[in-house]
Parts: sequence; C-alpha cells; structure tokens
Amino acid sequence: MPLYSVRLLNRCSGEGQPKRVPLYEEGIVLVHARTHDGAKIKAKRIVARREIPCKNSCGSMVHWRVAEVYESVELFEDEFANGKVKDGAQVYWRYIRSSNPGKRLKREGTMNALF
Repeated sequence: MPLYSVRLLNRCSGEGQPKRVPLYEEGIVLVHARTHDGAKIKAKRIVARREIPCKNSCGSMVHWRVAEVYESVELFEDEFANGKVKDGAQVYWRYIRSSNPGKRLKREGTMNALF
C-alpha cells in the first residue's frame, strides 16, 4: 500500500489562549493508504486520537484539535524499502511558482521561533 505524507493544521484552545490571534501548529504525518483522500481521512483520524488536554509551558490547560487537513503527497517507495526509511528520504515537497521563492518562504515563516 502506498505511503503518503499528510499536512495538517491543529488549533490550540483553552485557558489563556487569545481568541483574536489563536495559536496553530502545522504538522506532517506519514500514513499508508490506497488514495490521497484515504490518506487525509486516516491522518485526521490518527491525529484526532491524540487530542488530549494537557498543560502548556505556562501551566494552563489547553487542547489541540485538527482544524484542517491540507494535502497529501505520495512518497517514493524506493526511499522506504522493507519498512526502513533511508537517510535523506524525502517525506514532503511542494512546487512553488515565484520569481523569488526564498522571500516567499521567509514571508510564510514558521512558529519554531517559540522554541
């Protein structure tokens, strides 16, 4: 069965979380599925099982929930042969049409600045 990487957006809610500018986490999970749609459904189901309230770094109770499933990318079988992941295996990619892709990616930014 093909292996897919699926991009999901999770939203944080709970004590002390601002309503106007909520906190989101983008993640990529790997799943085996027969189709792209099947991969998205399976990934959402798997991530939803992890939706358990927990304390954040400030000690407040928060809850992460799947807000959206963006896309799935079918991965190359030869990079995941015999159930093993090869060093350097590509688990996600996207095409970007832009005259300045570096600037665009920088503008999109990341939330890793929190750590």
